[in-house]
Amino acid sequence: MDRKKKKLAAGKTAAALEQQRKAMKARFIERTTEIIKLIGGNDLLKKFPTIFIDKLYECRYPSLKAKAAPDTEIPKTRIAQFHKLLHQLMEGEEILLPNGNKMLMTWYLSEGQTLIDAIGELDAGEDARLAEIKAAFVPYQQDSKLYDQVQELMVDLVVDTCRLLSDCGDHIYRGDLSMTPYFAPFNPSNDIIVHAFKPVFEKIQTKKGIREGIKLGWPDADFKWAYFKVKPSALGFKVSGLDVPLNLYIGKHVLQRLKERINISPGIMHEILLYTFLQKKIPHHFTGHESQVDYLVADQKVGYLTVKLHEDKLFVNTFLFLVNNDTPEGDKLNRLLNIEKIDKKYLEIDTLPDFNAYHIDRNEKLSQLFKDAGCGSLLKLNHLQAFTVNEVADKDPESILKYLADAPYFRKSGEQETSLE
Repeated sequence: MDRKKKKLAAGKTAAALEQQRKAMKARFIERTTEIIKLIGGNDLLKKFPTIFIDKLYECRYPSLKAKAAPDTEIPKTRIAQFHKLLHQLMEGEEILLPNGNKMLMTWYLSEGQTLIDAIGELDAGEDARLAEIKAAFVPYQQDSKLYDQVQELMVDLVVDTCRLLSDCGDHIYRGDLSMTPYFAPFNPSNDIIVHAFKPVFEKIQTKKGIREGIKLGWPDADFKWAYFKVKPSALGFKVSGLDVPLNLYIGKHVLQRLKERINISPGIMHEILLYTFLQKKIPHHFTGHESQVDYLVADQKVGYLTVKLHEDKLFVNTFLFLVNNDTPEGDKLNRLLNIEKIDKKYLEIDTLPDFNAYHIDRNEKLSQLFKDAGCGSLLKLNHLQAFTVNEVADKDPESILKYLADAPYFRKSGEQETSLE
């Protein structure tokens, strides 16, 4: 490109940037004006000197963005994914103002926070108008109820973002908000610092040989690994001597089975797994050689985590979906219907996404069957179909009834109906 063309191109670029800057400033002023009206109406807006809002643009906070921690190697694509997901979660979220009006959270965190902090620094002096403006913004300043609520909401959104991106078999993420203006007023940067933690894998000696396990833990508030122990007696194991808490390990096989049989976001499944063993009283039943620990999603039992004791270590061996063989409910279903594992696989009722795809809760006969087998909790989880990682198309529940028409449970039901007639 010759010098003349380069100069022309540079001129076009500068013009485009200037046009963009003007558009951004116009949007800032428009939103700031609207925020003032939401807080105090047109009467409050009239009290603002025109130059104040105009100059406010020059000292605005930068837009909220995610940034990898200096000592953490996180791919740029993952940071971009974090940023996009966080803003998707914020989309449409509203802040309820003390006067009953609502403000979009995205506005509050940008133009709103800039306005609130700037007014907090105003010296009203003898100016009655400025004194009234400061008074109108008192409910939004630090130590106010709303300020605390916004902080809590921000923490929840970042925790949810980290949860949706985490995977115990890969990395767990934590976001640090401490240096954003919402926690450190007037801080010139507006970055969420993202930390990544790689789980610890160890070789575990079991009766069936060496197995690889992940040590049960989670990053704590100080961004360091915190490991958790469980007493064997809390899971039904009889121990000789002291009943001391033992390290608990999660087999990689467990993560695979959760993925196959529950198939919602890994971070959610794995966090539930963690909290399952942090309960004061861990719901379980002991089979004589292993403990089957209740695994709940949305407060409903969906299956069991099977735990075995190997010398001084507790090892979560696998995950059994509620209708699987070797669970009390799955075995009862077998007896009621005279079916085997292969039948459940053929009917496609052996995973939560497939089970939900039948909408069994809408079918009276099938609903009663699964309630009688002890699987009624699964009927309350149809809303999770929307969160399935791999979407499953709806299925016809009548196909199950047709396949099981000669099963003892339905023959008995038919006989009862006949006798009642």
